[in-house]
Amino acid sequence: MTTSVAPPNIGLWFWAAASIFFTRALLFSTWLSRGPEVQQALDLNTAQMGLFVMLFPLGGLAGILFANALTVRFGARAVGTSIFVLGAVAIATLGFALVDGNLPLAALSVFLMGLPMAIADFLGNFEGTAVDRLSPKSLFPAIHAAFGIGMLLGAGGASVAIDAGWTLAQNYLVVAGIVAVISVWGSLQFPNRDKPTAQPKGEERKISLGVWKEKRTLLIAIIGFSFIMAEISAGTWVPIALTVSGFSGSAAAFAFGVFWIVITFGRIIGGFVVEKIGRYRTILLSTLITASGILIFMLVELVALPFLGLILWGLGMSMGFPMSVAAMSDEPRKAPYRINMIITVVYISSITVGPALGSLGEVAGIYVAFSIPLALMILSAILSPVTKPLETPEALAGRAPRA
Repeated sequence: MTTSVAPPNIGLWFWAAASIFFTRALLFSTWLSRGPEVQQALDLNTAQMGLFVMLFPLGGLAGILFANALTVRFGARAVGTSIFVLGAVAIATLGFALVDGNLPLAALSVFLMGLPMAIADFLGNFEGTAVDRLSPKSLFPAIHAAFGIGMLLGAGGASVAIDAGWTLAQNYLVVAGIVAVISVWGSLQFPNRDKPTAQPKGEERKISLGVWKEKRTLLIAIIGFSFIMAEISAGTWVPIALTVSGFSGSAAAFAFGVFWIVITFGRIIGGFVVEKIGRYRTILLSTLITASGILIFMLVELVALPFLGLILWGLGMSMGFPMSVAAMSDEPRKAPYRINMIITVVYISSITVGPALGSLGEVAGIYVAFSIPLALMILSAILSPVTKPLETPEALAGRAPRA
């Protein structure tokens, strides 16, 4: 995509990419962890709540379509700074809208949270895979672990805020300030890059459209979406499902925090796992463990082990999407286009998560609705061999030697 003006500091670059994942997760987790209160404040039924949460990926779709182009034109530093300021303003506004029961303003705020967070998703993954390729160690799982830490702290903070009697506005305003400060710092640490080398007329557009016709790329995108479906299903519906089963709001938020503790642990050790068994086997194992966890969680009325289900769900899910993105970055020249493509697919498809699970949950019960991500995990297990590393000259040349 571009080349660095000077050799970058790998350590600082790592922390900058990690900070982007952390703050995006902190924002996302905070608003979703208080989902039952959001639903109550706006007086929404299960199906309507599904439509409401759909606004986040809808905003994300509006943003991701331009993520690569914006980063090329303005640079990672400027883009990162501006998008996180917008995201912080959006979640702060959402809090006040919910306190007032203002549905139109709340809907607009959720949309405006999703838009910059999708661009941040691209930015973090692009910068993360770039530093990972230059490092002799597998750093990308650890960078994604920062997302788990953000989800954990968002859920834990929400639980504490609920017990302390904080309103949604107070909770969201505090998080908005934290997100703005950390993410702006992180964005300013990304390496300066020269302007892109001039491409033949239409060449960039040709590459951008061409990746949508690549069979391998499309199949990996399906796997990536399946893991994101499992993640969003958990983030949106697990707290609500647990409250339906009799958990208090703070207990449901705590359970969701445990879920993200497991995910974070899985990503911290993920680099070692990948180096031992390889990317393809890591993804295959992830699909099987995730499917087992979802199934146990669905059967809560029979086996009454929701925490065991969440632990397996989170452990299996921890490495699936990071390794899907890593598979898209095998060839550095096409990496930004393929990464943009998989995230675009995720946001297009994620629009269906809220309505699909919400509608099925309204008819058959929320636990039955989790059969959708369960089925996708089984499909991903079948497709997992496609994620084996490419052995093209460009792919081999772009990798740092690994110990």
